[in-house]
Amino acid sequence: MRIDLRPFPIAAAILIALWGAGAARADQAKPVAAAPDASTKADARQRFDQGLRLFEKGENAAALAEFQRAYDLIPNVLVLYNIGLVYTAMDRPVDAVDALDKVLDAASGLAPAQAQKARQVRADQAARIGEVMVVTDKPAVIEVDGVEVGRTPLERPLRFSSGAHVLSALAPGCLPARREITLAGRTTQTLTLALLPTESSNAHLPLAASVPGVEVFVTGQRAGLTPLPTSVAVAPGTAVIEMRRVGYREAKRTIQVDEGSNGILSFDLEEDPTTPASLKGGLRVTPSEPGATVSVDGAQRPDALNGVPLVAGPHALRVERAGFVIFERQIDVGAGAETSLVAALIPTAETRAAADESVHLRHLWGGSLIAGGLIVGAGAAIFAIATRHDLPTAETTLTQRLAVENNPAEPCYRQGADYAALHCGDLTAYDQNAVDSAKLKRDLGYAGIGLGVVVAGVGTYLLATGKRGSETGAMSASSIGVWRDGQTSGLTVGGRF
Repeated sequence: MRIDLRPFPIAAAILIALWGAGAARADQAKPVAAAPDASTKADARQRFDQGLRLFEKGENAAALAEFQRAYDLIPNVLVLYNIGLVYTAMDRPVDAVDALDKVLDAASGLAPAQAQKARQVRADQAARIGEVMVVTDKPAVIEVDGVEVGRTPLERPLRFSSGAHVLSALAPGCLPARREITLAGRTTQTLTLALLPTESSNAHLPLAASVPGVEVFVTGQRAGLTPLPTSVAVAPGTAVIEMRRVGYREAKRTIQVDEGSNGILSFDLEEDPTTPASLKGGLRVTPSEPGATVSVDGAQRPDALNGVPLVAGPHALRVERAGFVIFERQIDVGAGAETSLVAALIPTAETRAAADESVHLRHLWGGSLIAGGLIVGAGAAIFAIATRHDLPTAETTLTQRLAVENNPAEPCYRQGADYAALHCGDLTAYDQNAVDSAKLKRDLGYAGIGLGVVVAGVGTYLLATGKRGSETGAMSASSIGVWRDGQTSGLTVGGRF
């Protein structure tokens, strides 16, 4: 069942605005607990936001984990409201009803539209729940679809979502009793199971298949769909294990089970080449990081980047890249359609730590370069201002000296031609050197100002791009690099500005 969950961001906005007061309104009958500190509030708010982002990507299980952690940090009716809606999206009506019952008990913390939405969703999910009262002739552990749900004698009926389920009763010294039931919503059934004694203890075998959604049969009795959440109890002796799924060749294996034995039994299913095209679909996967490896049902599929044909139904997707958390998800491929998915890879703690260290170095170098550039530029500007009159003065003196050389009537020439050639030329060279020196000072001042601007600009660039590396968890490609070796660090600058 799919429902429209787009109003979730409204709940997020209300939660962020009313975070501090919501927890107190959630249950006014309880004693007032100590107010959470700022770090707890920040952590809860961050996890709630992360839950919304994951839910928008369709990663319901991960979103549920973030919402539950946020609720553990600060019990808030709005967070519980979102938890109930996520349970609805995950097709878990029993959990959804339980969560929304708590929400409606504290409806004073909800907006009227949210309370109405909670009542509507709760009623829809309750209509999909049936009850089964299990009776056994001996105390037994009751499992449904491989998950323990209670022990007999039961105090009240077990609640399940409508549909087909495999119910098992397990007791020491007895053969496992299994029964497949089809349960309708708003109905109650009574199931009586007789446990037959055995002189030997059962074996517990974890059964696995390379493809999810495969029906597992143990000696003719259906044990559930892969992946099975727990091992399957098998009586000692000969057992026939069968794996069946439309579009794949049936896998069958006969084994001899010893008393109390255990071990993993795996099956690699092969696609049936005679499967019609109408029962097939396509899957296209786009990893968020380049160089990632894509595997489907345990086999690497590099062609999944461009679209790979698959049998319609559930498939196990795995995307991995060094330095990032492995992305695993079960994908339902529709018949006659292509399913597209963007695999968002999250950096590992080590990768984030390395990125944070890189960002710290970039900030350190950026601040140092900005300060150094300002100092160099300011010093050069002061020097240029202090020597701004040197060049005009030197050029005026040189002009006057050249005028003397070209005028034989001037005093320099009154001492005779030999004196003029010897001494007047030296004076002209001295004045020319003064002009060259003044030009050098001017150029050095301008160069210092330009160098200061460039150095400060590099520092600004490092500060501006440092945040990007922290957000992605990896060093962003750029023409500026920071290196560190032991206690020594350095900066390399390349490319065009």
